[in-house]
Amino acid sequence: MAVIKSVGKVDVELALSELELIRRALRLVKEFGEVEDWEPARDLLADLEARA
Repeated sequence: MAVIKSVGKVDVELALSELELIRRALRLVKEFGEVEDWEPARDLLADLEARA
């Protein structure tokens, strides 16, 4: 499992299909992920939705 060692801003180019896969994965965190990952996943999903 990946461990976040620092926080920063990253620019990444994605195809729309790749972005949709990431959105789907973030939605699954609430169902299958660890409790401590729920809020960060929700926040990241909200950021992605705001930029779409």
